[in-house]
Amino acid sequence: MKRLILVMFILGNITAFAESTNAIKEETPKLQLKPNEPNHIYGAFKIGYVYQNLSSANIPLKNGENSYNFSSNNAYFGLERGWVGGPKKMLLIGGYLDAGAGDTYYLSAGGSFGLRLLDGWVIPKISLGYQMEHLGLPKDSDQYNIQSGVGTIGVFVNVIQGFGINLEARAGIPFTIMRGDQASVYGNPKFDMYQVMVSFSFFDFE
Repeated sequence: MKRLILVMFILGNITAFAESTNAIKEETPKLQLKPNEPNHIYGAFKIGYVYQNLSSANIPLKNGENSYNFSSNNAYFGLERGWVGGPKKMLLIGGYLDAGAGDTYYLSAGGSFGLRLLDGWVIPKISLGYQMEHLGLPKDSDQYNIQSGVGTIGVFVNVIQGFGINLEARAGIPFTIMRGDQASVYGNPKFDMYQVMVSFSFFDFE
């Protein structure tokens, strides 16, 4: 009799434990990897790294050289805001503002166009905008700023619920020194620029 009671007691505890375990499993939310469903507005935030190369093949520098080449490593920050629409809400049209700071610094703003593919897992984008940045020249203590129009191509890959990796490349129409009197000192030089940006990004679809 005692053995029977002991067996029933053990079986009762095992059953209760199994039921509580199943309840915990039902209550535990599953990890959602899929991007959020879009409404009509989107926003994006980016933070990462930008490599830039700035060069001029014909500039009479004060150190005696006749060309300029400067590569820089910088922290990268970016914001986007825009509209979502079109068939299956695939089209993204908006504006961007981004900046780099480190070995040099710049600020860029413009418009962007993207496609929300594979339910938002992949978003290729193109952008056109304006960029202004600092220019330092050897053996010259003056502060120079250069400007130009720029174009950017990139792709965002979702990892988990809107968080992912963003890869971009940018180049510009040859940059020129903003102030005419400063530009004339160096023979009105033109600068070629390209950038590569890698960032952790978050897309929020409202």
